[in-house]
Amino acid sequence: MKSEQLIEIQSEFISAKISPLGAEIKSLTDLESGVEYLWQGKKAVYPWSSQVIFPIVGKLREDQYFLGRKYYRLAKDGFAKDLKFDVKSQRKDQVSFILTHDADTMLGFPYMFSLIVTYSVYGPKLSVSVEIKNLDKKEMFCSLGFATIFNLPISDEGREDYYLEFNNEEDRGSYYLDNELVNFHHADDKKVMIGNSVSFKDDTFKGGEMLFKDFSSNKVTYKNRVNEKSVELEFGNVPYLSVWSYPDAPFVRIAPSFGVTDAVDSNNDFYMKEGLIDIEQEKTFKFEMSIMIR
Repeated sequence: MKSEQLIEIQSEFISAKISPLGAEIKSLTDLESGVEYLWQGKKAVYPWSSQVIFPIVGKLREDQYFLGRKYYRLAKDGFAKDLKFDVKSQRKDQVSFILTHDADTMLGFPYMFSLIVTYSVYGPKLSVSVEIKNLDKKEMFCSLGFATIFNLPISDEGREDYYLEFNNEEDRGSYYLDNELVNFHHADDKKVMIGNSVSFKDDTFKGGEMLFKDFSSNKVTYKNRVNEKSVELEFGNVPYLSVWSYPDAPFVRIAPSFGVTDAVDSNNDFYMKEGLIDIEQEKTFKFEMSIMIR
């Protein structure tokens, strides 16, 4: 079996290694210290280091949706993470990948599209740009997210030394998912935040994946109380942010998104699904975020 061929981009401070399969970032390393920030995707535990999430975010109730008098099936977080992208362009500090619709994608998502994912490094920062182009002759409805899975702890700190700091204090609490679906009828009064931070104590994650909705922050920092090692994620005005780990897990998954897992009472009508992006024919939707390590 051939080993996976990774494409490496570098700045003077960091190295990122990316696989064409899913356009997945497999490694993000500080060149001076050699510290690896990303979870290395052990299959027996959790197989991904990052995920391009498209054309749905999260899970569909019964793994299906209804559109245009027909039912379609899609697995959790869509198909982009599982498909091989073509390399569109490449240089020392940047690589761009493209995925285009085909007969197989049309079976689960009946739209013509192109999905371009570009990674660039500059100094200690990795920039991520995702473009969805509607190539169809009709409006396209979809969701988009980007998940990064970090080592927890990053180095030899303790797990409970870590916390997630929002750049604004948030009045609202978080929702916890129920069998990978969300109940928006329950008041989001689960105040996991103290001030503007969420502690990574095991009690925080006993309820499973946390979902923040309609929050005001455009940046979160994954940091610890022992040293200055941290990761800053800046993602603009996304409507949803999911944070997932579990007691004693060696990683944390942080995913800003335009879209959300199905509601527990979803009727499977795709047009009624919360969090969809509406892209007019021949138009493009673009999302940019950055990951800066310290």
